[in-house]
Amino acid sequence: MVRWDVAEWKLWLIRYLTSPSSESEIYMGESSVNAGNEQAELPDHAGVAFHPPLLLAVMLILGFIGRWIAPLGFLPREISVSVGPIITAGSFGLFFWAAYTMRTGDASIPTSEPTNTIVECGPFRFSRNPVYLAMLLLQLGVGVWANSAWFFWLAAVSAVLLTWGVILREEQYLGRKFGAEYASYKARVRRWF
Repeated sequence: MVRWDVAEWKLWLIRYLTSPSSESEIYMGESSVNAGNEQAELPDHAGVAFHPPLLLAVMLILGFIGRWIAPLGFLPREISVSVGPIITAGSFGLFFWAAYTMRTGDASIPTSEPTNTIVECGPFRFSRNPVYLAMLLLQLGVGVWANSAWFFWLAAVSAVLLTWGVILREEQYLGRKFGAEYASYKARVRRWF
């Protein structure tokens, strides 16, 4: 009979509670735990707390609901309708540039898939997380365009949630998988910009 110690149960519970979907692997039954002290096999992905596009959609919806209840306008109309679309377009440009760079560099975009390589070119020369930066820029661009401070507050909340629930977990995964190569990249390039 295989006995699990408290640390292994905690590890399993943390993975279970933070798995972003039912397709995520929970390695309780399939682990390499024997009667000895071997560690459970970790999944080959970051194990993020939630899918980032879902966070973006929720925050944009909450922003529009907040704007509908209390607009909280802060800019003259001429500025919001001219600057907002530029920021929004820039966010899409950054996202597609990062996605293209990841695909050509053989890296996975979905957080539930394994990463095969560390991409250091394109926008990844300036930010370790240009996709998430593009998500925040989109929220800010929509906030300027819609002339509502709600989107700015929600972008700040998104930055905190992305850092806690996604980025720190990805950094731990990449550090574990790529070791010194990722540590070197992490030392050269900032998390956001």
